Amino acid sequence: MLFLIDYENVGNAGMKGCEYLTDRDHVIVFYSEAKKHMERRMLEEITSSGCAFEICSLCRTGKNALDFYIASRLGELAGEGLDGPAVIVSCDGGFQAVRDYWEKKAVRRKRVFLSPCIEDGIVSGNENSERVRTLRHLREKLVIGEFYSDYEKGMRVRRILRELFADTEYESRIDEIQSMIEGKEKSAKIIYLNSLHLFGRKGGLEIYNRIKASGELAGTSGNADGKGDNGKRRITAG
Repeated sequence: MLFLIDYENVGNAGMKGCEYLTDRDHVIVFYSEAKKHMERRMLEEITSSGCAFEICSLCRTGKNALDFYIASRLGELAGEGLDGPAVIVSCDGGFQAVRDYWEKKAVRRKRVFLSPCIEDGIVSGNENSERVRTLRHLREKLVIGEFYSDYEKGMRVRRILRELFADTEYESRIDEIQSMIEGKEKSAKIIYLNSLHLFGRKGGLEIYNRIKASGELAGTSGNADGKGDNGKRRITAG
């Protein structure tokens, strides 16, 4: 993916997402003397990604001069056989005309997107890649109250587990034990099997029995008789 950065316009904010660049990307930063500084971490993220990296400094100031540089370089690369989408990273609405032009002229895989930062450009490109799936997951909007409620439950479980396994050989493995029992409600059988798989037969049995014997972690869900809808007792984590 090609990223044409209008750095004079977006500054450091436009570099958000540079940590998701890969060696399959091409990044060109267009800047002027008026805005020639970028945070070290962002420059190092770009170079460590292995992507093709260029800079283009404005030779002579003028109205929209850098915009013409960007449009010209895009056309140049397209003429050289650009394969894949391009993202103009800018908040300048004038680039909408460039996007509209390529919308009519280019095949779908060579479309031009206009985004305020690298991250938005990656998502807009809609490529079938792990980085897009990761970003969509991270950008998912959650209900704050529900998230905090889950957080409180998790902290409660952690406190109970620390008490259960204090001064045991499993004290340092609380994170693994918590991951094993948290999430969607799991049947006692699933937790039992997971415990054996993660900690071996002897350790798994000891951990499972401690959890099962805990009055705070061993509970029921579903029906009032202590069984779920499928008639199996469940262990809940909160």
